[in-house]
Amino acid sequence: MFVVALLFALIGTATTAHAITEVVVDDAQILSPQQEAELREYGIRLFGATKAELAVRTVTTLEDEPVEEYGVRKFRELQLGDKELENGALLIVSTEPEGTNERKFHLTVGYGLEGALPDGKVGRIIDEVAMPYLTAKPEQPDLAIMEAYKAFYNEIAAEYGLEGDELPVEYAQTEGEPGIPSFLVVLIILYILFRVFMGGGGRGGGGGPRGRSRGGPIFFPGSMGGGSGGFGGRSGGGFGGFGGGGSTGGGGAGRSW
Repeated sequence: MFVVALLFALIGTATTAHAITEVVVDDAQILSPQQEAELREYGIRLFGATKAELAVRTVTTLEDEPVEEYGVRKFRELQLGDKELENGALLIVSTEPEGTNERKFHLTVGYGLEGALPDGKVGRIIDEVAMPYLTAKPEQPDLAIMEAYKAFYNEIAAEYGLEGDELPVEYAQTEGEPGIPSFLVVLIILYILFRVFMGGGGRGGGGGPRGRSRGGPIFFPGSMGGGSGGFGGRSGGGFGGFGGGGSTGGGGAGRSW
C-alpha cells in the first residue's frame, strides 16, 4: 500500500510540475527572470484553483507559419489545460518580422475558455492593454505580455468565480487611444439602421433592387484592425500525458505590431 501511495504522489507531482515548467517559454528572451517568476506564480495559482492553464510562448520568428496554425500546434504540444475541461490558453509573441508578415501578439484559446475569452474580448484586451506598450517609443513587449497576461487571468478567474488568494490581479491602465464613446456607438448603429431601411432609394447607379446603391462593409476600430480571430471548426481531440491536455480549434485573436 505504501508503494501504491508513493506512485500516486509522484504522478501528482509530475502533473503539477507540468504546469510549473510550461507557464512561460521565453525563447525570444523578452522577459526578465523576475517577470518570468511572477507569471509562473500566476499560472500555478490559476492551475491549482481551476485546472486552467494560461501559458506564454515567445519566439523570434514564426518561420512564415501563420500564427493561428502555430498557436494550435504549440497548444497541442504543450498539452494545455485539463483534458475534460479543455481550459487552456496560449499567448504567443514573435519579435522579428518576416517578409510581409509583421510581428505577432496572439492568444489561442481552448474550447473550454471560449466563453470567458471570446475572440472579440481577446482582441479588445490586446488593443487596450498590450498595444500601447508595443507601439510605445521605445517598445516595451515585456510589459505588454505582463499586463495582457494579468487581464486574461482576470477573465478566467471571473469565469470560475475565484475568491481569496485567487482573486483577480490588478494590471496597469495605459494611456493609449481611448475607445469609442458609448453615445457614438449608438449614433453609428442608428445611422446603419437608417441606411438599411430608409436611405439610398433611387440614388446611385444600378446594382441593388430599386436602383439602390450597394455600399461596402463598415468596420469599427478595436474589433478587427491588424488582428485575426479564430478559424476552422472543432479539430483534433484531447491529448495524452499526466495532466490531460484540452483541445482548441484555433479560437482567440491577435494583433500585428
